[in-house]
Amino acid sequence: MKTRLAKDIGNENAVNIYNSLLKNTLSNVHLSAYKTYLYCYPNMDHPALNKYAGQYNLELRNQSIGNLGDKMFNAIETQISTDRKIILIGTDCPEINADYIHQAFHQLNQDKDVVLGPTEDGGYALIGANKISKSIFNKINWSSNQVLKQTIDNLTSLGWSYSCLPKVRDLDVLQDFLYFSKHEKYKHLFN
Repeated sequence: MKTRLAKDIGNENAVNIYNSLLKNTLSNVHLSAYKTYLYCYPNMDHPALNKYAGQYNLELRNQSIGNLGDKMFNAIETQISTDRKIILIGTDCPEINADYIHQAFHQLNQDKDVVLGPTEDGGYALIGANKISKSIFNKINWSSNQVLKQTIDNLTSLGWSYSCLPKVRDLDVLQDFLYFSKHEKYKHLFN
């Protein structure tokens, strides 16, 4: 659930918005035609998740425990050994569409170690990797405007190549919701 958003609009409304964002993300990923996994928390037993698995041709997996960095590292590490090029997408960014996902894979195919989809608030809504190290996610002030900068600092310390896609806007707080709910391209998601 969107906990920062829930503070302003209540839990039920935040859950409804999150579900709309999740369906939009799954639809866009499905259109990109890449093999897809949905990492679920606290588990994958919810009936809606099983419905989405069939509807969007994806596999459900349980998220690991820990902070956001731990969860992202574990998801990428789990998949990278078999899929080699991995893109992890947050479910709270309506602007990430199939074309954006293709751009991310294109960067990985250009021998970038990591590709990031930066957000306007200083974080990122997408991370792609050809290889992974836990240190990418160390010493990150999650939910701050320093997430992207600190991640890039970690990549630079490793000596890894990276690229950034165009900035996108994710939906974390009331101001973001008001923006998307009035935007001609995205308002249909919340009606």
